[in-house]
Amino acid sequence: MAYQGKSYSKQVKPQPKPRKKLRIGRFLLILFVFVIVMGLTGLAGYGFYLERKVVERTAATAPLVEGEPVNVLLIGMDRDPGSGEEQRRLGMNTDTLIVAQIDPAGKQAALLSIPRDTRVQLPTGMEKINAAYSIGGMDRLTRTVEELTGLKIDRYVMIDFQGFQQAIDAVGGVEFEVDKELYDPEGRVHLQPGKQLLNGLEALTAVRFRHEAMGDIARVERQQRFVEAYLSKIQQTNVVDWMNSLRKMSQSLRTDMSISEMGKLATAMQGEGAQFETHTVPGTFLEVYGISYWKADPAKLQEIVSQMKN
Repeated sequence: MAYQGKSYSKQVKPQPKPRKKLRIGRFLLILFVFVIVMGLTGLAGYGFYLERKVVERTAATAPLVEGEPVNVLLIGMDRDPGSGEEQRRLGMNTDTLIVAQIDPAGKQAALLSIPRDTRVQLPTGMEKINAAYSIGGMDRLTRTVEELTGLKIDRYVMIDFQGFQQAIDAVGGVEFEVDKELYDPEGRVHLQPGKQLLNGLEALTAVRFRHEAMGDIARVERQQRFVEAYLSKIQQTNVVDWMNSLRKMSQSLRTDMSISEMGKLATAMQGEGAQFETHTVPGTFLEVYGISYWKADPAKLQEIVSQMKN
């Protein structure tokens, strides 16, 4: 749902560095690659299962050009992607938006994170970009991202945060240094500062908490630290637990990429030669009629997009 909590200050704050490492984006891409590679190389039958369960393709889906860069929109939702399109989108906003440009020939991936409060033009007026999906579905969301960034979206991957929660539980939780008092709006979780083992629900609360003056900016920093802790944990996790985590995640994925397309991109990004670059949409905080937005800086954003294209 659209955030209507504490307003950001009207004072213009420094812009984030365009090349700041937003590891939550890299995490989503690594998780996406891992799911597909494990599905294809771990169990042949499981790849077929994924094709039937998570792929949503239409007759209008254009084929990808062999060896050319692919722009994949990574979407974090807080509603089950398994529900129908209309049911899935009505009244539901996206929580995380990241454009991943994957260059299989160069073994490079550039990630552009879009703050959910970014102010954009929608059919209903000037709105936060996280409302685009609920207003017009996947077509409206991809068109809005394309208009904002100038990058053509070739494919999408939708991830349910319920699946994230289940994946954390599947590996036995993650030890994490909680920086401040954190809670969820439903009152199910109330975390105190300090290092502690977080289960799936607690981890989800930690990475989504944003009811503070710096909103998304503070949340991104917390996400970065959590992903570092998560990656540290999975290095110590056995294959059985990983397969269990994979099975949980497959229930929370939807995409218009075929398993064959996923496999080719995943294979291209394997190995030590693969390079990852991360960015965020630059801008400043803006308050309009008491509602907080992130106002993108078009000139600086195009500098980043030019870097990604080149």
